[in-house]
Amino acid sequence: MDQIGVNTMQSVQNLIKSSIKTRVQIAFPNLPQNSFEIQLETISNKLNFEYKTPTAIRIYNQFKKQNVFGDLKSEVEVAQKLASTEVQDNIIQKVELIDKGFLTIQLNDQFIEDQLNVLLNNGLKFPLKKKQKVVVDFSSPNIAKEMHVGHLRSTILGESICRILEFQGQEVVRVNHIGDWGTQFGMLINHLLEEYPDYQTNKPALKELEDLYKAAKKKFDCNEEFKVKSQQYVVKLQALDPVCVDAWKMICELSRQEYNKIYQRLNVKITEFGESYYNSILPEIVKECEDKGIVELDQGAKIIRVKGEKVPLMIVKKDGGYNYDTTDMAAAKTRILDWKCDRLLYLTDVGQYNHFKLIFEGAKLMGWHNPLETQMEHMGFGLVLGPDSKRFRSRTGEAVKFIDLLDEAKERALRQIQQRFQQNQQGKEFTTGTALSPEEFDFTAERIGIAAIKYYELKQNRISDYIFDYDKMLDPKGNTAVYLMYSYVRIVSILRKSGIKDFELFKRNNKFKITHQHERHLAAQLLRFIDVIQSVTDQLAINWLCDYIVEYLNLLLEQFCSLLLMYKNC
Repeated sequence: MDQIGVNTMQSVQNLIKSSIKTRVQIAFPNLPQNSFEIQLETISNKLNFEYKTPTAIRIYNQFKKQNVFGDLKSEVEVAQKLASTEVQDNIIQKVELIDKGFLTIQLNDQFIEDQLNVLLNNGLKFPLKKKQKVVVDFSSPNIAKEMHVGHLRSTILGESICRILEFQGQEVVRVNHIGDWGTQFGMLINHLLEEYPDYQTNKPALKELEDLYKAAKKKFDCNEEFKVKSQQYVVKLQALDPVCVDAWKMICELSRQEYNKIYQRLNVKITEFGESYYNSILPEIVKECEDKGIVELDQGAKIIRVKGEKVPLMIVKKDGGYNYDTTDMAAAKTRILDWKCDRLLYLTDVGQYNHFKLIFEGAKLMGWHNPLETQMEHMGFGLVLGPDSKRFRSRTGEAVKFIDLLDEAKERALRQIQQRFQQNQQGKEFTTGTALSPEEFDFTAERIGIAAIKYYELKQNRISDYIFDYDKMLDPKGNTAVYLMYSYVRIVSILRKSGIKDFELFKRNNKFKITHQHERHLAAQLLRFIDVIQSVTDQLAINWLCDYIVEYLNLLLEQFCSLLLMYKNC
């Protein structure tokens, strides 16, 4: 066992792959080494085997014309040869041939016991071999606007991938790239000073500020005098005029107070590095790109053409101003060279894929991003849809406010709790009921409502659109947070009533020992956790973790009571 495995659970799949590769090399010594990959598939619904592999099929099809298999004439015969080849390790107990050349793999009982004892004695630790510094750019609301349903996926997915990376031991920089700079602030400040000249003592609410923004935009589009004056305010703000900066700070702080309320309810930890953070270095970013010789003039704008892409990067607009391309290029350089990050994740909807592809390619052209050393990835996601399968909007046709989603989920959870409480009071049989006191209703409803929204989001395929459905989210019988929470409470209740404490259920003589087939099955499936976590961060697919959790919980509930009875009778 290597040094990493002494105090941590290991990647079972990596160990199995290594063992199978050794079998292949022993069975077929003429096969070119390192010329093939071992593919594994998990088996969770059988007691005797944990994995299967198509390795025999793959290598036979890949090398059958190279005369490396001797007299063996099919993938089935190659599989039989591999199954009968012995390897001296403590990982695999048995390999058997099944139909069409697939091999099933049974783990060694001693290996399962050793890994479970590592977990019981040292806690759950991830076997990190290389530590990275990862920046996760997520949530990113716009100043002077309320957060809405369009921020839901980025915020929840972003917080979750940060937590998973941190569990692995990675250094994570949580970045809130808020929209707090640009030409829109010229018109907003202009209109604010006209409508709220006493804004320092009579601050508008965020809702009023949003209405102010809409009015300013309408005025900007149809009033030339207002437009010119607004453009002048942009120049003043960029020149750090005290009046403009003061108004800008007030607008930002008012917005910040509102979106922080949402972050607190969701338990989101994030640090603000908005567009304004990079404002002072934008001129030098443009000059550096020009010095690199990759900038062209196109109808007065400064652009960078990316090979194979029709739309170029525009780092300076024809009016001399900067835009998202400029800011995101500055952010890329800052994160890679100044912050020394190894991996950069950007969470926005899939519609922005092309924009970030340009940024990643632009960073490569500048030499900041070397794909052999750094990773830049767009963790894109689909849309949240309403019951009509269109963009989720309120009755007024606007995007549904984020805060309203949380409040509605809490209210529905509260009604469920009150209903169960009433069933208890009425003495109705065959109901779930609740042991909560009325004083606990509000707190619990908040937790259930938030968990329901989070889990419903996380279990989705990230790339796909999905329909936002409160009834499905709060269903206690489906694949939901409510079901997971109730199942956990049920297991804890069974343990409490049994009188067995802590890990007494699993330990004999202070060590875990397999004494029952179902117990072995549960333990073997638990060992998949490390590989699931690794696949989640490799593929940025958090729904795989949700699938694993609900699958394992169902397995646990199915076999838990029988195992408990067995231990009580020992």
